[in-house]
Amino acid sequence: MGHQERRVALIAERAAPHLEPGEEIQTGFVGQSGSLIFTVRVWTFVVTDRAILIVGRSGVQRLPRDFRFGEPTGIYHKIRIDRTYKVHRQYYAEIRAADEALRDMQAGGNPPESDPR
Repeated sequence: MGHQERRVALIAERAAPHLEPGEEIQTGFVGQSGSLIFTVRVWTFVVTDRAILIVGRSGVQRLPRDFRFGEPTGIYHKIRIDRTYKVHRQYYAEIRAADEALRDMQAGGNPPESDPR
């Protein structure tokens, strides 16, 4: 199993307990928050056809799927949601894939389902 396959498997494994029946993973990536070695926290972003899940040690945050991450630039792309997350450039293809999947869903007349939570 190569590096890319291991990353995909790890993201799927972290997401599995938090997925709803029939929910499908579109892509995923890892980000961090904090700035000092003792305050850095690592988060797994899982983008599904229904929601964006941010999985951390303390649990999961489920956000509506209509969020756009924006075009990544630089070494770290900053995503501002409830805090600022930094995503390393090794995950830029996944960030672009998430935004592209949302565009395709909206263009096809298939907007993401509203999350009742």
